[in-house]
Amino acid sequence: MLNLLILLAERFSMIGLLAFILSKANFFKKVISNNVSYKDLSILIAIFSLIGIIGTYVGIPINGAIANSRVVGPMIAGLLGGPFIGLIVGFIAGFHRFLIGGFTALACGISTTLEGLIGGIIKKYYKNTVDWKVAFLAGIIGETLQMVLILAISRPFSSALSLVKVIGIPMILVNSTGIAVFMLIIKSVFDEIDTIQSRQAKIILDITSKAIPYIRNGLNSDTAKIVSEIIYEAIDVDAVAITDMKTILASVGLDEANKKCHLFKKSEVNAFRFKKVYVDNNKRGLGLLSSVTAPLYCYDELVGTLKIFRKNKFVNSTDIEVAKGLSNLISNQLEIADAENQKRIANEMKFNALQAQINPHFLFNALNTVISFIQYNPDGASKLLITLSEYLRNNLRYAGKWIKICKELENIDAYLFIEKARFGDKINVVKDIDENLLNMYIPALLIQPIVENAVKHGILPKDNGGTVVIKIKDNNDFIRFSVEDDGEGIEYEMLKKIVKEDYGTNMGIGLHNVYERIQSIHRGALFKIESKKGYGTKVIFDFPKCQEKDKEEITNDIEIASSR
Repeated sequence: MLNLLILLAERFSMIGLLAFILSKANFFKKVISNNVSYKDLSILIAIFSLIGIIGTYVGIPINGAIANSRVVGPMIAGLLGGPFIGLIVGFIAGFHRFLIGGFTALACGISTTLEGLIGGIIKKYYKNTVDWKVAFLAGIIGETLQMVLILAISRPFSSALSLVKVIGIPMILVNSTGIAVFMLIIKSVFDEIDTIQSRQAKIILDITSKAIPYIRNGLNSDTAKIVSEIIYEAIDVDAVAITDMKTILASVGLDEANKKCHLFKKSEVNAFRFKKVYVDNNKRGLGLLSSVTAPLYCYDELVGTLKIFRKNKFVNSTDIEVAKGLSNLISNQLEIADAENQKRIANEMKFNALQAQINPHFLFNALNTVISFIQYNPDGASKLLITLSEYLRNNLRYAGKWIKICKELENIDAYLFIEKARFGDKINVVKDIDENLLNMYIPALLIQPIVENAVKHGILPKDNGGTVVIKIKDNNDFIRFSVEDDGEGIEYEMLKKIVKEDYGTNMGIGLHNVYERIQSIHRGALFKIESKKGYGTKVIFDFPKCQEKDKEEITNDIEIASSR
């Protein structure tokens, strides 16, 4: 029995060597990571069936039967691939054993099939990679089942019993140990995959943190140059290039890499159509220049490529996975950049629409006032024209810019001067302003639309007019603005809708515009409208304190927050 144990262990070493070689194959690593195709499954079935068949052929003939390691192939196939794979491999290896013949042929054929199925059932209920201890126990159960079937089916019984006494313990121990060793090899592969994926994730994360601020500006030669340099420094490759659909936007590393960026091969285009990377391992000559090319998309439209090059060596799996990850990252950021640009354009259009809707009516009425003044107050008409021109010039000059609060108030004063020229004592204004805040910066036209709403929709509809109170007060890190009138007030139902984007009145568009601009700079900042029909309206909002040196930083923060 001891001699048989040693012989079986020696024969199994051949299968163990095959297992080690197998563990280095890419398809085998895919199986381990559950990223497997039908082609990979077919190869898996073929290889483990072959292992089972080899286990039979390297077995040791004993008393008309064969002491063997056939079970290793089907059992491992089941532990890796599940019940179906285990059953198929077990049937193939078992049917082969049945064809060889002998008084144990039927029992061995059935037991081999069942052992593959047992491995698959264990895999089904064992979520992670099967532990070597479980595999060892599965081997004991499978081989014990084989001995039972030999005793139950094979005849004469006396020969079967004699055979089991000789081969039972050696086969159970050797094959169970072999299955456990095989699973240990698989665990080492799994650990290797884990290490590689961790390294890839770290590389991509490092590149992401450095590159996002630049990618957010879109795909152009400047951003491509910076991002290419970041990628080139982060990974150990010989060259990195980024292209659009016509030209090389940037290339870092080897000069000869540029020659491989000019034209897209048909095979590259076919790969890009399915959003796959293209690997070109150039095997011609000694001057090997291999590359992996990943497509860059913006809303499913191919806009460029990322190319990673290696000289005198093939690109490896890490290069490919990093290229895939960076392709997804850059594509997503390009979409975010485009969305941010569209949002900026939309905001500018809203701002211009707000100006356009105010200026024509206001200008028409103001000019009529000037005409009436010319007849009986030429000096007043002259002053009115100067004020009107200054008001319009400031609106155009400061559109979309940051201005000091004192400048915003000057423009409000100009507006109120023109309106008071038309309506006289119907408009009264009271200001309560902390002078230390006058040099703080705010976006232009932040307060003015609210004051205009108070005059146009609050005071002027009343026969006797009313008063607008403008307050600008220090509130720790914020400035508290309030514009209050004792005019007509707002209906409750209208008040609920007034700052919604799709609310169509002039008052609604103006207040929504101000609200959106405040929220884009400081999400969650106070913005409140208090009103009661017949008693007036009060608009209160907070805005972060901003000096001239803070303007660029706050603007960048707005862009970053929007890109998220």
